[in-house]
Amino acid sequence: MGNRKRRQAGGAGARGRSLRLWVAGGAALGLALAGCSGGDDGGKASPAPSKGGGNGGGTSAKVLQSQPMAHADGPAHAELLALTPSANNTVTLRARIVNDGPQRIRLSQIFVDTGRQNQVAGLLGSGGLALVDGAGNKMYHPLTAGDGHCLCSDVNNVEVQPGKAQELYAVFPAPPVKNVMVWVPLAPPFTDVAIPSGSAGPAPGQTLDPGSAQLGRPVVRPLIGTSEGAAEAIDQDGNDTRVRLSADVLFALNKADLTPQADATLQKVAKQIDASRGPTVTIDGYTDNSGNDAINNPLSQRRAQAVEAKLKGLVTRQGVDFRSAGHGSADPVADNSSEEGRRKNRRVAVTFARPPEPAPPAAPPSAPPASGGALPVVASVRPNIKSPRELDTAANNLKFDVNAVHRDAGGLVTVNWTLTNMSDKVTAVAAGLGRPQSLEYSGPSTNGARLLDPAEKMRYWPVRNSEDSCLCTQLANRARGELKPKESVTYTDVYKVPASVTTVDVELPWFTQTIPLKGLTIK
Repeated sequence: MGNRKRRQAGGAGARGRSLRLWVAGGAALGLALAGCSGGDDGGKASPAPSKGGGNGGGTSAKVLQSQPMAHADGPAHAELLALTPSANNTVTLRARIVNDGPQRIRLSQIFVDTGRQNQVAGLLGSGGLALVDGAGNKMYHPLTAGDGHCLCSDVNNVEVQPGKAQELYAVFPAPPVKNVMVWVPLAPPFTDVAIPSGSAGPAPGQTLDPGSAQLGRPVVRPLIGTSEGAAEAIDQDGNDTRVRLSADVLFALNKADLTPQADATLQKVAKQIDASRGPTVTIDGYTDNSGNDAINNPLSQRRAQAVEAKLKGLVTRQGVDFRSAGHGSADPVADNSSEEGRRKNRRVAVTFARPPEPAPPAAPPSAPPASGGALPVVASVRPNIKSPRELDTAANNLKFDVNAVHRDAGGLVTVNWTLTNMSDKVTAVAAGLGRPQSLEYSGPSTNGARLLDPAEKMRYWPVRNSEDSCLCTQLANRARGELKPKESVTYTDVYKVPASVTTVDVELPWFTQTIPLKGLTIK
């Protein structure tokens, strides 16, 4: 342990010498370090920026976009300042958190990459920031040095006082696209952010130069989008499409002969395989946990083989290698203790390379709302729930507003929505927004908001990454889950929806109820 500390201390000294030379070379850019570092100032934050965009620490930066934050400590907003190329095929993000309320807000915990916090030394601070490539279904996380320290602001134990601001930076591997989504925890994402040409100097508070530091392995996680219909569910990640077909539609009870209803379903799958460019199609059969392995394993194998034989006759593309296997009751996707869960587990999954997706309709990005300004409202509802459960009828105290349903240049659809407490008493909301327990494949901190394509009867759940962390307001992560009278909070969810879908219903959760807002256009 002592040797490790000495190595880190020696590395810190070398980095300090490198930084002094680097900052001196970038002094002409007008970058100042005082008062802007996430943690180097003993937990103090800069004054809130003026309308001109200055952060009070000697820098001046134009605010590119601004979004409200659903922080439990009170009202705040996030500002996007810059996203610029930097050395060694990286890009540097600069953002700012502004405290709009009467009490301090804590930045600890919300800017942690939970997938790496116990694996890499020193990876704390702004690791929760991310860049999202919707077209490639990839999520890019801040880089680390060889010793595990994040190339990002350290905001542990940092508190932003009322009227003050805290600037953040993070260095990422450069995505292979021109426009990205910038993800800031507890805030709607900054969408359609262009990566310009040029090169960034050091950000305020930056202590590692990506051009000279020994960089660790980049962390780029695939994104998984899930949709569900009566006959099928679809999981799409960075590389593959997995179509989970209901065995209840394909087969009679305890049988492996395809039903007449299976034809239309398998024809749809065959068209997707024809559009795919991958050489291999895998077919996996599963059962629920009823019965025993002596019955379930061979049944799932025969069902997978029946689907394989049918698809071989429907797929017209040459050179496709089909592989089938049965797994019995292994790897459930839902809870076997309910009939609905068992129905989801009785399935045949067909996996193949993700077909190229058509580009979404070209449209100029909508202007983000100004800081402190009223958010637009594209749909609104006051529930009138009749139920013997007091928890259900508590929704009648709330107003549900949808502020935006926006498809970005990468094809991801972002839904921003606001809850307002219309009553004269404090109302807890977090518990009412939880996911259904049968949704085993979605992360435990996602909310239950979803989209419905009424034409195809397909429901879409928030996108998640390979660590099972959703692109949504994570209610367990210092998000505001309790509203004072007349207080509002804005949540967000991101979905993977085909470009052909242009109108959706937004279904917002409330305990056992669903709050629908119908016929919203994706813009």
